[in-house]
Amino acid sequence: MADPATHQKSPATAVHKTELRMRPSFMIAASIVVLILAVSVFGLTSLRLPFINPADSSEIIVLFALSAIIFLALVIFGFILFRSLFKLYLERQANQLGSKFKTKLVFGAIGLSVLPVFFLFLFSYSLINRTLDKWFSRPFETVSQDARYVVAGLDQIARRSVAMAADRLAAELAAAAASPEGLNALLRVKYPDLSRYGLDYVGVVNPQLMVVAERSTEPLLAGLPLKITTGSGAAAREAGTDLLALGDSVYVMGRAPLPAGRGETSFVWVAMRLPANISQSMDRLNAESELYGELSRERKLVRQTYLSILLLLTVLILFIATWFALFLSRQVTVPIQALAQATHEVSRGNLEYRVRTRAADELGILVQSFNEMTAQLAAGRAELERSRNHLEQAHFQLDQKHRFTEAILESIPTGVITVTGQGNILADNPAARRLFGRDTRAAGQLSNLFSREDSGELRYLLKRAARLGQATRPLETKINGRVMHLAITVSALPGEPPPEAGSAASGWFVIVLEDMSDLLQAQKAAAWGEVAQRVAHEIKNPLTPIALSAERIRMWLEKQRGRREESPELNRVIQESCSLIQHEVETLKRLVDEFSQFARFPKAQPAPANLNQIVEKALGAFNGRLQGIHIVTHLEPDLPAVMADADQLRRVVVNLMENAADAMENSLVKEIVIATRSDPQRAVVEAEIADTGCGVSPDDKEKLFLPYFSTKDRGTGLGLAIVNRIVAEHHGAIRVEENEPLGTRFVVELPLMSS
Repeated sequence: MADPATHQKSPATAVHKTELRMRPSFMIAASIVVLILAVSVFGLTSLRLPFINPADSSEIIVLFALSAIIFLALVIFGFILFRSLFKLYLERQANQLGSKFKTKLVFGAIGLSVLPVFFLFLFSYSLINRTLDKWFSRPFETVSQDARYVVAGLDQIARRSVAMAADRLAAELAAAAASPEGLNALLRVKYPDLSRYGLDYVGVVNPQLMVVAERSTEPLLAGLPLKITTGSGAAAREAGTDLLALGDSVYVMGRAPLPAGRGETSFVWVAMRLPANISQSMDRLNAESELYGELSRERKLVRQTYLSILLLLTVLILFIATWFALFLSRQVTVPIQALAQATHEVSRGNLEYRVRTRAADELGILVQSFNEMTAQLAAGRAELERSRNHLEQAHFQLDQKHRFTEAILESIPTGVITVTGQGNILADNPAARRLFGRDTRAAGQLSNLFSREDSGELRYLLKRAARLGQATRPLETKINGRVMHLAITVSALPGEPPPEAGSAASGWFVIVLEDMSDLLQAQKAAAWGEVAQRVAHEIKNPLTPIALSAERIRMWLEKQRGRREESPELNRVIQESCSLIQHEVETLKRLVDEFSQFARFPKAQPAPANLNQIVEKALGAFNGRLQGIHIVTHLEPDLPAVMADADQLRRVVVNLMENAADAMENSLVKEIVIATRSDPQRAVVEAEIADTGCGVSPDDKEKLFLPYFSTKDRGTGLGLAIVNRIVAEHHGAIRVEENEPLGTRFVVELPLMSS
């Protein structure tokens, strides 16, 4: 199967070939654009094209379009130049291979181009400014400005004259302002001929904007105020002056207030026509001024056009220099980048990668040498791959053995701890953590797990194992308040300790801890059973003759009564002795029966049973017998079934309740709590019997279930031993705990039937 890498082309090669394909088309397009721009510049600067000096709006539009095209080309070339420089900056910031060489070459080309282009730009710009300044000389601007001043002065003189005439007329008409008839009469008397006063119209407008009196030189001026007042008539209610063009004439109008009584104000209107030559001169001056302003604006547009051309040429030259520098740099950097890409692929393990970029001169030799080197590396890697496969197989086998060992250590019930010669704990297994009830690794030292005396024994075993390779010793110790019998085996491990043991570690060892407490207890129970059987046999044989002899003595005394002289005292002593002998014989018989029962305990007959029903039957046996004792039950409903001998378990509950009742004989508070519950996680059901009696001392807890050990004066010590034996035969467990606030609590655990 062929390696896909041999059929893939190098990214650098693909880029290089793409550039080779794009380069001719790009150069043709760039040449066409440069030619068009050169022709445009030549036409603008050398030929006298009509739209350079536009005479109408269409030529102005052409000039605007040309300016827009030049500006657009300037923006495009400027953007391309900026993009190339910014891309070069990003490559340099990213430390891309060849970026520094590109930077030096590009800035060298720009440096060689900037100075002549700068001086050319300054010279051309100053030449354009001088040419445009000749076209728009300073004297013409002065004449145009003076003409505007003259027009403004004439306008002010005319307005002032009209305003004075309106004020004078308002003062003369003030006496007759209340009567329109009086105003008309006064106007006819005062102003029979308006032309003598240089006026063409006089009139009075009341507050309601109605003409109440007027005089005019032409019918066209009749009702003049109404022709120029619109809307709310705000202009007619204010003093001031205005210009009004009617027909071919221009009139200057003025208004002055005239009190009309009752707090209202009328206005006097006057109008004066400007001479025709003055108005025509003012129009011509305004037109010429506007024309000059338009020419000035065109001058700015032409200047901006030429300036855009200069900027375009400047950017174009810089663009060509930059592009040429980039073109030269790619001849070197593209092969180098291809080699860098190939080096990256080789570093990632792709030794089949080959550089296919075309390169000449020394770069071609370098590319060929690189390809030969990668071929040699590929052959060496194939050999290493074969060696690695062998090592992986060996490592897999070792890992399987390690996992197998870990699985054994995780599942065995024996505690295993790995330590250094100084007692530092390195590792443990779950059984060791369960044995000590804590994380043994967190303890750090063996001395933190055992007492001082036991730690001394362990140090002795470590030294002995260091000499002999292995050391074994039984140890009776107390862990978490419980006396335990441990069988300890210490074995020295070969080799150097692991790094986590520290440099000061002197060898390392594995300690195997096996809890022999249950085995010893079972052995003791078996031994006591054998002893009980022998004791029962040895005691039972003489009991019957003793009892018969006592009975014969009593019967003989009954027969001799009346035949001989009786001694009351002797009869009493003999009778009491016989009664005592018979009573003690009965006691010994009961003891022998219990011994025999313990020694020949019947085997359990397990069947599906409900623990709640067993407890309820056991409680029924105490109806009316436990006077003064309060019994509380907490039975969990729907309790899972167990495989058990119901009669034997009922005997367990009865025995534990009798012990609880005996323990509360001298207690003020007498209460027995019986509870059942299930633990699905552990797959067990529990029966708990708690009392408020005198409790059990810590030293006696480990002896409670041994035969013939009793805390009661008249106890035989076999009740709890039988209970323990029954629970053990049901594959369960029984433990004794302290009851809060006082008393003792016995907890019986039985496995579920499903487990």
